[in-house]
Amino acid sequence: MASTSGARAAVLVNAAFYGQISVILPLSIAGSGASKAQIALFFAVSAVVAAVLNLVVGPQLRRRGSPWWGPSLSGFVAAAGTLLVLAATPSPAMYLGGAAMMTMTLIFPHYMSVVAGSGTNGPARLVGRMRQVFVIGYMAGLALASAGGLLQEVLDGFQPLWIAAALALADGLIPWLGAGKRVEPQPQPQPELEPVAPRPGRARAHSTLLICVLAVLLLRAADSVRLVYLPLFIVNEGRSATFVALLLLVAVAAEVPLLGTVTAMADRIGSRRAVVLIAGVGLVSFALIVAGGGVATLILSQLLYAVFAAGFQSVGMVLLSDVMDGGLGAGADVYTGIVQVGVLCGVVAPLVVPGWSAWIFVLGALFCLATMLLLTAIRRRLPPVSVRAAGHPPR
Repeated sequence: MASTSGARAAVLVNAAFYGQISVILPLSIAGSGASKAQIALFFAVSAVVAAVLNLVVGPQLRRRGSPWWGPSLSGFVAAAGTLLVLAATPSPAMYLGGAAMMTMTLIFPHYMSVVAGSGTNGPARLVGRMRQVFVIGYMAGLALASAGGLLQEVLDGFQPLWIAAALALADGLIPWLGAGKRVEPQPQPQPELEPVAPRPGRARAHSTLLICVLAVLLLRAADSVRLVYLPLFIVNEGRSATFVALLLLVAVAAEVPLLGTVTAMADRIGSRRAVVLIAGVGLVSFALIVAGGGVATLILSQLLYAVFAAGFQSVGMVLLSDVMDGGLGAGADVYTGIVQVGVLCGVVAPLVVPGWSAWIFVLGALFCLATMLLLTAIRRRLPPVSVRAAGHPPR
């Protein structure tokens, strides 16, 4: 049986892939002559495909015991898709390539299932530790994006997306080393209360689940507004892709020390209250971009955004797990699928704003505000995953 170290290595490479394409992919598509509408459609199609993969394929793989070949095949398909995007943009074939790249979204939920039995104290802390690994990998990906941009300037014909393809290929190879097998859960003491027969993956309180799903969707919409349009906004202001990578690195680097604090807070006060606070910080971060003020304001906005990103991407998964049966594996599947719908909203909504102006980020602030209002409507504290794992529904 593989240790969790292999799972962490796979998540690290997966995150590096995302970090690298977060800068390079939108700029590469735009640089190939694609219009704003084509860019939005590319990310929208990719988001729909990723949602289907994680809401249909992901749960099927989990029911089969999370087989090692799932992440392996995902990595190989994503590598081929990356090369197709590079070769085909701006022709319609680029949408097929983008869809293939979305198989990488199956990898993180797979390894969350792998390590779910590792015995980490507290669901938010468990997700937070894996998120720390992801953040470190994402930082490495941003560094690779910056290095790729420099290599493109000095090496004739070099394409930075080659790096992303190589990372996807590496993620496909890692399971062959034994990193994809599930860690058996350690026995946990059970409270002596009347058990309730679980129904894996089903929500016990449908209205509460709907609110939580909408909240996570809106937060991911806000995140995708920033992820897709902030690089384009900054480059349109006259700054380089290297500056974009360094600016994104500020937020990602700040996430590493923040994750422990944010996830510990969530375990202490509950996922719902934590996400409300996190959304409030995100609102302020977007407001600073709209207000303007130059590089200093952008850096301050990025530091606040680090709290938002560290929080919603770890505690958001726990929030869904807190209203579902099936533990963190089920929460990770639903989270990863629902956030793709959020991506769709986040990339399409800015089409109502002409050009690349800062007013695009008003939408991100509104998404955060809506999340705060939705979760405030839930008047009770949600029980932690460990309580429901013993067979007790939320009251």
